[in-house]
Amino acid sequence: MQAVAFYLIYPILWIISRLPFSIVYLLSDFFYFVTYYVIGYRKGVIKNNLRIAFPKKNEKEITRLAKKSTQHFCDIFIEMIKSMGMSEKSMKKRFTCSNPEMVNAFAKANQPIIAMFGHQASYEWTMVLDNVLDYKVYAIYKPLKNKRLNNLIVNIRKKFNSELVAMKKATAVMSKSAETEAALFALVADQSPKAGRAQYFTSFFNVPSAVFKGAERIAKEYHTAVVFLKVAKVKRGYYETEFVTITPNGAETKDWEITDTFFQLLEEQIIKQPEYYLWSHKRWKSNLGNTTRAVELSPRVQL
Repeated sequence: MQAVAFYLIYPILWIISRLPFSIVYLLSDFFYFVTYYVIGYRKGVIKNNLRIAFPKKNEKEITRLAKKSTQHFCDIFIEMIKSMGMSEKSMKKRFTCSNPEMVNAFAKANQPIIAMFGHQASYEWTMVLDNVLDYKVYAIYKPLKNKRLNNLIVNIRKKFNSELVAMKKATAVMSKSAETEAALFALVADQSPKAGRAQYFTSFFNVPSAVFKGAERIAKEYHTAVVFLKVAKVKRGYYETEFVTITPNGAETKDWEITDTFFQLLEEQIIKQPEYYLWSHKRWKSNLGNTTRAVELSPRVQL
């Protein structure tokens, strides 16, 4: 059944990817209307997350941000489809980086590096950065259960030469890479673990928040540099990125330093453009009250 659905949908996606952006964004507007006003997709989750992050904002402002966030979510979805038919020239025009030389300096020193970023602005088009960096780029991702849909998304993300690595295989690939070549590993690092797996908590928007510390652990073990990829939305369909150094060598950092710095930088970025963050995922589904594992708290957490 899934196979039939995929083969029915794929031609539609292909056609959309060949449409001009003016038409594509009209489709996004339609999807937004259906998503927000008809289906009400995760409207409660989005508003609740915004209330937690911005307790001083009134309901009118919360609703405004919820609408804009949903609109942006639809834009991201349609832009991912559109990238199937985009040229490298078009992508580079719409997704730019102000300082690739900063990361390339680590490449010249043969230093492996981890690039951490969040679900802010455009996290789908980051794949184009592979063409301005002097690194072999591996993008860490979580595979979808639907294999055909997963393969489609993988092929879209691999279009500009990035190599995708499933999350479960990331450590093995990093270990092998450390022996043969200096590579860049890119990962979206703001996911929230389920309550049964929540073990580490930092402060995010002044709330104890369950996080993963895998990137920090790997950076310490393999002496990798770590950078934060800051992504800002300039206007519809246009994004600017900037690399910010977290550490030139993870092995020389204190415990929690990498993880805490990442979330501090991400929070600062979100505050500037809160409407472009993915508020629809349950950021605070795990808390100190429902976790079942031994808990380690960041020094930033205030109880």
